[in-house]
Amino acid sequence: MEKTRLSRKEREYLRHRQEILQVALKLFSEKGFHNVSMHEIATTSEFAVGTLYKFFSNKEALYRALIIDSSQVFHSSLMASLTTSGNELEKIRACVEAKIKVFMENLDYVRLYLAETRGASFNIKASLDADIKLMLEEFLEKLASVFESGIKKGLFKAFDPYLLAVALDGLSNAFLFVHLDHPDKKAFDANLILDIFSQQLYKKEEL
Repeated sequence: MEKTRLSRKEREYLRHRQEILQVALKLFSEKGFHNVSMHEIATTSEFAVGTLYKFFSNKEALYRALIIDSSQVFHSSLMASLTTSGNELEKIRACVEAKIKVFMENLDYVRLYLAETRGASFNIKASLDADIKLMLEEFLEKLASVFESGIKKGLFKAFDPYLLAVALDGLSNAFLFVHLDHPDKKAFDANLILDIFSQQLYKKEEL
């Protein structure tokens, strides 16, 4: 089925929206959400303030769009990694590698979300949490299905597949968050994460 092409006006709208979000991300990550105004975002992005309000009703709406859009990039990358060709071991490796890659490519977003969600208003945070939790749950369920398949084939020990997914996600998060504080001192890669994770999991040394 042929995809409907966007009109020039629609393409321009999306391009301008992305330009505004990129500027906002840079300013928020440098100064913090509460220290940046819509006027500053408009000036830096070279749009009139009134134009900004055509895209976003207020700064909170802009922030929410920024976080959700970035979270969807993470989610799409992780979900795609779990549908790559290969066996369950290879899919898990691809998942960890994809997570490290997308994390490293979006450090400004990660720093912003971790630093600012606690400072954002309760309604914004609650709404963000709900949407992000849905994406996280979908990812964990997909990862659990890979573990379940590997258990049935005898590749992994018979642990609860969902808890294995939670454990791997938590372990990789721990390494990534340490990197934020010690980017030059705490080197790691997918091999290290999987070596630690696999000590009690794998029946065969296939990684």
